[in-house]
Amino acid sequence: MKILLDVMGGDHCPTEAIKGAVTALKKIESDIVLIGKEELIKEEIKKIYGKEDIKQISERLSIINADEVVENTDVPLQAIKKKKNSSMVKGFELIKNGEVDAFVSSGNTGALMAGATLCVGRIKGIDRPALTAIMPAYNGSFMVLDAGANTNCKPINFKQFAYMGSIYMNKVRNVEKPRVALLNIGAEETKGTELIKETYQTLKQDEKINFVGNVEGRYIFDGSVDVVVTDGFNGNIAIKTTEGVGLMVNKMLKEELYRNLYTKFMAFLLYPALKRFKKRMDYTEYGGGILLGIEKPIIKCHGGAKEKLFVTTLMQAENYAKSGAIEEIKKEIENNL
Repeated sequence: MKILLDVMGGDHCPTEAIKGAVTALKKIESDIVLIGKEELIKEEIKKIYGKEDIKQISERLSIINADEVVENTDVPLQAIKKKKNSSMVKGFELIKNGEVDAFVSSGNTGALMAGATLCVGRIKGIDRPALTAIMPAYNGSFMVLDAGANTNCKPINFKQFAYMGSIYMNKVRNVEKPRVALLNIGAEETKGTELIKETYQTLKQDEKINFVGNVEGRYIFDGSVDVVVTDGFNGNIAIKTTEGVGLMVNKMLKEELYRNLYTKFMAFLLYPALKRFKKRMDYTEYGGGILLGIEKPIIKCHGGAKEKLFVTTLMQAENYAKSGAIEEIKKEIENNL
């Protein structure tokens, strides 16, 4: 199995992507193919590892040259059409043709979503592919979809999100009968806009979905749900608000723990517990955003990703490619929608 890693486009690329790939080889069975400006990649490898030849690092690591880069400032569709020799567009060609088994990129999110849809293609019957996010919960994790790709949705889109999210959580994260909830301003069936109320009934009436009702934002982390369905506008706000709160808590906690000699001593005693807490809350432990509804495994890594997140995303990509989730989605969509 081969995983293609776009090492251009992210805030810390190519350095952190290369380091992540090398570390990931120790944790996964797949070979990793780096795609980007070949000379730059070789220079970075020499700088980081002091190796003249990439094969001196690992026989399972290789490079494909791509001279152009899809920048975060590029207009997505224009970039896909004009930058044919970019790492992202060439990546789409390689995965579509079956030359690699999964594709990971930390580049322009809009371009990745547009290119995946136009160049690789949607699963037949899927109206709109979804961008997902795996987030920490009290006793595990849960998936949010859509996380930013679709701002205007219909009930059928929410229903398809529920199907795809449930299959992913079951096949990849081994959750039996994933509990699906609809993000809303209240738990009552009558709450929300007309669209949300109609969607509620659509999800409630489908026996294939383990629908547990509406969920308010403050309860999505308590471990009571496995899949949170929403549109991309609200999903993106929920994710980024959560990220902001996490950063604030981390900053405030550090201030309090290092306030004086006494608190520093207490922090020393609490270090093992604090380390475990940090691990549970660390978003880099959960990988990137799966593009569900696309014919092939494509994963969006955070634009600010560093080595650790690239490692977990490459591990996630291998698990997703091996899981059979895409084939299961195809079967369920064909049989039920």
